Amino acid sequence: ISGLSTPRAIAATSTSAEALNKVLGSAFKLAYAGEDLVRLIDTSDVDHIIERVQSYDAAVLGTVYQLEKRTVTLNTYEKTPNDRTYDFYLDEKYGAWENDVPSDDSDYHVQIFTNTLQSLVESGSMKHVVVVETPRTCDPMVFINILEESGIPYTYLRIKGKLIKDISFSFDKGVKDSLAVSQFKPEFIYPMDTEVYENERPVFREDVAALIVQSLMSLDWNESRILEVASSPLPLNNNVPTKKQRTDMDWCHGSALLEQSLNSGTISPAQIKEFGISTQR
Repeated sequence: ISGLSTPRAIAATSTSAEALNKVLGSAFKLAYAGEDLVRLIDTSDVDHIIERVQSYDAAVLGTVYQLEKRTVTLNTYEKTPNDRTYDFYLDEKYGAWENDVPSDDSDYHVQIFTNTLQSLVESGSMKHVVVVETPRTCDPMVFINILEESGIPYTYLRIKGKLIKDISFSFDKGVKDSLAVSQFKPEFIYPMDTEVYENERPVFREDVAALIVQSLMSLDWNESRILEVASSPLPLNNNVPTKKQRTDMDWCHGSALLEQSLNSGTISPAQIKEFGISTQR
């Protein structure tokens, strides 16, 4: 996050920009992210990443991305016209060609994460990062340890439940679920037993995205925390607002409910076992 003219998304090839605009166009009227809002990087080159994140004070990262082998976009960082790289998607990209890509437990993902954190540290302007633990993540503690070593305060999101798309999402409707958020201190966070969450209610992707933005607006950037996010027991009835309802006063309709969820107290160590969190590495 930086000035108004700073790119809002970082990717490896122009394919990511196309995927981003498909999502924007379906949910927001006349929304489009041009070349000035998407910046391409060579994930293997820390110095190249540093050049792209200068002046950023906050960033949103993923742990294990979905990878797709693509040709490096011309006139960017290619050395030959036939250079190939792995484009990376925080969420699942429909139709992505996943043949001949590193497995989810490969060290390649750890290297991407390490290079990114190193570049953010060396940029000198980064104050806080939000990290989303993706469903592909095999060992969350690997990424938490990297974050701790980096020294950058962070918010680490773990989603309890399958991520699904809200096909009726629009800016006017806003969030569909106020979400149940539990906050943990980093020293009490250890790998979860995935079997605990097999029967959890699904969580809407759009609500998680809104929660990420709200966390940057509501929470202290000087502190690190783990947020465990689940679907709320009382989903919202978010019909399209009437003409009498003002939706231009908030950045997202219903965001006040997410702020309320984020401001709930930090969970105590005695409650960890009750919530199904393993305390053993």
